[in-house]
Amino acid sequence: MQSYLGKIILAVIMVCTLFTTCTAEDSGTAWAVSSASSIAMATSGDMVFQKIPVAGTDVMGNYTKLEIMPSYMNFVVEPGEKKEMTVTVRNRDTKTAHVEPMIRQQPYAGLYVADNSWIDVTPARADIPAGESAKFTFTVLVPTGTLRGSYSTTVAFTDETYPTSYPQTSPNYIHTLGLNINVASSPIIQIATPYISDQLESGEEYTYSIDVKNKGSTPLTLNPKLGDDSYPMYGPYGPVESLMDVKAFTISAPATIPPGRNGTVTVKVNVPQNASGYFNGNVDLGIDDPSIRLEENRIQLNFLIWKQPTGGFSKVFAVPAQEPIKIELTSAMPMMYPVSVSGTSANHPRREPTFDATLTGPGGATNLVLVEKVIRGSVNLGTDSLLTNGDLPGQYQETSSQYIFTYSAQGTPGTWTLAVMPKNTQSFEYKITLGKEKTAEDSSFFTLPFGLLTTLTLQ
Repeated sequence: MQSYLGKIILAVIMVCTLFTTCTAEDSGTAWAVSSASSIAMATSGDMVFQKIPVAGTDVMGNYTKLEIMPSYMNFVVEPGEKKEMTVTVRNRDTKTAHVEPMIRQQPYAGLYVADNSWIDVTPARADIPAGESAKFTFTVLVPTGTLRGSYSTTVAFTDETYPTSYPQTSPNYIHTLGLNINVASSPIIQIATPYISDQLESGEEYTYSIDVKNKGSTPLTLNPKLGDDSYPMYGPYGPVESLMDVKAFTISAPATIPPGRNGTVTVKVNVPQNASGYFNGNVDLGIDDPSIRLEENRIQLNFLIWKQPTGGFSKVFAVPAQEPIKIELTSAMPMMYPVSVSGTSANHPRREPTFDATLTGPGGATNLVLVEKVIRGSVNLGTDSLLTNGDLPGQYQETSSQYIFTYSAQGTPGTWTLAVMPKNTQSFEYKITLGKEKTAEDSSFFTLPFGLLTTLTLQ
């Protein structure tokens, strides 16, 4: 025990001695603690510190005082287009500053990095007297055929860097300018419906027609096919096999679309028997043009596949007294794409939802009467760019529909069972109301005396 305590005390004394030695060192030397790393190394049982200097760093922090205006530039150019912008560098120091703009790419910046050859700076260098300023002209010229996107880079005006106590993949320059080049070439294709979302019944066939417009000045070549990089599907135990493959799809389109003209891409889906679940994929139009991004060359597919059940849904509930029973069954129909123009039929077999409902009580099956049917939907004016290609502005479009069926029956005390067989709907909601519904008069918080009501009315 005494030996163990002795070792602890000796270790504390060594740490205190090393700390005192490091802090007492002359801060004006190139090995100052403020600008160097210290690595503990064990040699023959003794602890020593090895200092690592930081290359390219002013250990005294004596940097050139420059003001760069602006410190960020954004160019918006078409491929082949040339644009210029001016940067002012002011010397806030008491001595002449040598400024030489240099393009410095950041490592691991990804695909969209501005190429050095796109940027020209004049003058290439300048000596700026104390208190004076100099202007540098940045000229950007992006080559024809450059992919559309936002490209970035960094401009360092001096080779001075910030000190660091750990290794870095690239120098951390002090006097920098952020430069972004937005290559904004307009896409030559316009897809009326960029994605298709629908509920599909197993064993059925569905056909979708998508309008494609060529906005360019040359013929547009199409080579559509089912994309081979669809999103993987996951179940409760990991990845699951896709419900449909290329065999379930038949895709047809014109080989070319003349400039300023429209063409139709037809997608036919044969849903396999007994399939149910989700399918996510895309139709790749096969257009080779640098102005089109990957997602703009595709029609996204999102299908919910369901199978008509063989047995009905049942709900057991209790009726406490002799009272009316009201039942509402509502089909859950989410928004679908492509939408159909209001007043016209869709180009795929989307049939009207229905319900076969029965109600059984203590005395057996009761008479369940359909008293009301409500059809409700959602309509917009065709201003959403995701719903229309803009050729028919202001056109009404129906984006969703819902069917509500209301039944009534006379209930008696006891246990009741509602059985529902849904048709042509993947999901539905139910609502059971017992007793007489309250009216607006029944739900009033208070009632005025007749005489006071008359007086208020006459006044």
